[in-house]
Amino acid sequence: MIFSPSIASANPLRLADEVLRVQEYPDLHIDIEDGHFIPNITFGIKTVQALRQLTKQPFSFHLMVSNPYLYLKQVIQYQPSVIFGHVEALGYIQDFIACGHEFGMKIGLAFNPATPIEPYAYALDQADAVLVMTAEPDGRGQTFIPSMLQKCETVKQISQVPQIWVDGGIRKRHLNQIRQAHCTHVVMGREIFETK
Repeated sequence: MIFSPSIASANPLRLADEVLRVQEYPDLHIDIEDGHFIPNITFGIKTVQALRQLTKQPFSFHLMVSNPYLYLKQVIQYQPSVIFGHVEALGYIQDFIACGHEFGMKIGLAFNPATPIEPYAYALDQADAVLVMTAEPDGRGQTFIPSMLQKCETVKQISQVPQIWVDGGIRKRHLNQIRQAHCTHVVMGREIFETK
């Protein structure tokens, strides 16, 4: 499995230092939250621009926003390894995927815990990745929900999508379960930044 540190869990007062501490990871995960899709705000494009000037490390973007199209067109210039849009915020999922592909980007679909996979099976094979939220983005510590791993199994069974990501409340003690669920990428925040 490939691990991606979630910079949203870093110390915001020492953001540059925190980014440089995780340079050995193949990817830096950036949650962009607009305060509408979920009740939290993380980073704006100016912060992303500053991070790009600091490091050449690839970025994966998780667009937890009400208008993924708007942010898609803004983040493509920052060399993303993949851009995730939430199916709950997308009226036309295939169009979002095609739009990203037109720019040469890898596009993923993200699913909140309450959202089933099966209704979106028609679009999975067009996507480059799926991200399953394993906790609700509540801003209060995020508790890992083991039953979400069944959704990863479902993705594996009904699609050929090459990457299955999990994100939310993940600790080292959960990794064996995650590996058994055929996940390829693991986003970890507090577990990395609290122990570095």
